Amino acid sequence: MRITVADTQGNVADFKDAESFLLFDVENGTVTLGQSVTVRKDWYMSAPEFLAEEEVDAVICAGMGRGARSSFKEAGIEVYAGVSGGSKEAVEAFMDGSLSFDPLAGMI
Repeated sequence: MRITVADTQGNVADFKDAESFLLFDVENGTVTLGQSVTVRKDWYMSAPEFLAEEEVDAVICAGMGRGARSSFKEAGIEVYAGVSGGSKEAVEAFMDGSLSFDPLAGMI
């Protein structure tokens, strides 16, 4: 499984304001950081395509608008918005089922 976090300085960020996407690979219950991809502001709406190509299964963020959510849904990527705190801790909470999120966070 591959999870990405919209990240700014090690913390979960709003999708549109993220400085990078952290891609975490999960194997046998162990979370590892696969890579960090710097966000280019000119490809905001193509990010779902890129992440789908990277075989991402879920995206964790602080907030995300309707357009981006729709693009992620079309790409088959689950969105977990309304998350705060450290990026790696958010992935660990996701994996153990304790991630606190708000499915409507950032909707306009």
